[in-house]
Amino acid sequence: MYVQCEEFFDKVENSLITRLGRLSEIEGESSIYKDLWTRLFIDSTKAVRFYKRSPLWLQKLCDAHAAGINFYIITHPAVKPKLLTRIEPWMILMNNVPAMGGSNVSEADFKALYVKEATQSPTGSRSFTAEPPKNDGSNGWALAPSRTKSKKAMLFINPHSEYYGRLEIQMVSEEGLNAYGAPFLGQFNIFQGFNEFCGWMHPVSLSDAKDLYAEQIERKNGRLFYRYTGALRLVDSTRHVLRYKTKDGFGTKNIVTYRTHHGPIVYATATRWISLKTYEPNVDLLAMNWQKMKARNLKEFTAALNTRAMVGSNIVYADKAGNIAYWHGNFVPKKNPLLDWKRPVDGTTTATEWTGTHALKELPQYLNPANGWIQNCNSTPLYGIGRLDTLMIKLPTYMLPDGHTPRAVHAVRVLTPLKNATMDDVISASYDSYLPSGERFIPSLIAAYNSIANDSLRAKLAEPIETLKKWDFRTDTNSVATTLAVHWLEKIIQLDMARLPKPATTEEQYSLTNGAAITTEFISAQEQVTALVQVVMDLEKDYGSCNVAWGAVNRFQRIASGEPSDQKPSWAVPGTPGFMGSLNAYVSRKSPQTKKRYGITGNTFVAVIEFGDRLNAKTILTGGSSTDPSSPHFSDQVNGYINGTYKDIFFYKKDVYQHAEKVYHPGE
Repeated sequence: MYVQCEEFFDKVENSLITRLGRLSEIEGESSIYKDLWTRLFIDSTKAVRFYKRSPLWLQKLCDAHAAGINFYIITHPAVKPKLLTRIEPWMILMNNVPAMGGSNVSEADFKALYVKEATQSPTGSRSFTAEPPKNDGSNGWALAPSRTKSKKAMLFINPHSEYYGRLEIQMVSEEGLNAYGAPFLGQFNIFQGFNEFCGWMHPVSLSDAKDLYAEQIERKNGRLFYRYTGALRLVDSTRHVLRYKTKDGFGTKNIVTYRTHHGPIVYATATRWISLKTYEPNVDLLAMNWQKMKARNLKEFTAALNTRAMVGSNIVYADKAGNIAYWHGNFVPKKNPLLDWKRPVDGTTTATEWTGTHALKELPQYLNPANGWIQNCNSTPLYGIGRLDTLMIKLPTYMLPDGHTPRAVHAVRVLTPLKNATMDDVISASYDSYLPSGERFIPSLIAAYNSIANDSLRAKLAEPIETLKKWDFRTDTNSVATTLAVHWLEKIIQLDMARLPKPATTEEQYSLTNGAAITTEFISAQEQVTALVQVVMDLEKDYGSCNVAWGAVNRFQRIASGEPSDQKPSWAVPGTPGFMGSLNAYVSRKSPQTKKRYGITGNTFVAVIEFGDRLNAKTILTGGSSTDPSSPHFSDQVNGYINGTYKDIFFYKKDVYQHAEKVYHPGE
């Protein structure tokens, strides 16, 4: 935690402030709804109780978490915390608040119910104001000894997330811990990583444990009730006092929230209040993530997983004994497979209740498959080993909500022929330049162009269409076709998004932004061609021509603060957003002051590990490991990040000390 604070103190403190539900004390009244959301699920009183009930070994870790941050604050008086001058051990147990967007709850609807202090049953209809989710994701692969040159198992860890929120770190203790990887800032476990015996990777899954219930609310004698199995039950209520920053000091706001036995009320329609049912195993989740780090074999790792405390993540695994494995989800409740769990279900009946939890052995999974490899790219497990699993397809549909992403299509393509693989071969495969969505959708655009009769339109698009006709569907910094295709498919996604039923669910939106559900089937030829016209016009406005190489548009830039700038140094990047099927996922955006696109999410901490008698690993981190612009390590990994030339990891103590630039004890 001390090391996290050295590089990212503001982000570490922010993560704790957010968990405590105290953001409005530094951001003002506009953040009250965020704090209120957090307090629906956890508060400091609960967290203190969790801490006191935790096993002594976990309490010791919670103490160390607080001590590491507190020691940094004490020894760095020039660093001024925004709010938290002392961290308490129980704070780390405020670790399991579901994301609002990921729960299919829009910010506007939540605020309409509570922040405006609506205490009557609403009369309006639900709005649709939620922004589509970012194009995040992850790639996880495992290769069995039968596929590698060394005859040892390999694991490929490739999470895609927002830049500069991950730290590459090795944790070693005299009590047996020796783990390497990337933690979430503010947390003390390595979420994606490995030890000497095994490694783990967690792609995001749509198989979750967050469900909405439509509650029938009735008011009698000034009290609120909800109907369940024909009877009325009293609605629970809690009064929250939220403190917020003002220009003159602080103000307070009192808000009453409500809940049924399903969970807190999170928004309202014209006729129903909607509650959110979740699973919040704060202590078990913290313990499970630690125990995974100390597992020495498949049996111990599986025992940790069997806690079944993790929601919304899959597990890709490999180990020293040569095992490879995959589990789709972890905590998966049993429920009626005939219902649409993406939208609210009837809360008045027992027919919609969860009826237990699926055992670990019941989840979609693979263990040492005969083909010798496993992949998951935020995708359905049905193609986890390449071919369709005809037995797995018979499982309940709510266990298999994920689509077959273009990244998964690409992974199957590069892994199927891979034999006698080295770590460099795996890295090279992850940088393969083929774009499946180009080959899938550009022919539709060309056919649409050929079908239109507008001569002036055909003349305007003749050159870009000819460029796309000649394209080999591979990305390159010199590729004009990639520029056209990425911009055009972004507009197709917008058209697909507009066709979704309102309000669109997270599952529906994410399946579009990750490419799994993109289609041109319901988009007319005229609309497809018009989308390309808009792309051409946008490029001509920014660059004076539509013949712009992808590397001229798509840039990497690392700056200490502020917004990206076309006037500051940057690097050309061949990677594309994941919806194109690029395994080397790189999501870039224009900012208000730029014409070029700069990376915001994509590969963060990436690693390939070979488990043998002696562990070997190579990694890369976005840009560099230091957040100090004056450090040589601020941007020393940029070229390796872009081109796929990873650094060797010094895992063993002797090697670490031999190559160390600096050795010190915190506080010295």
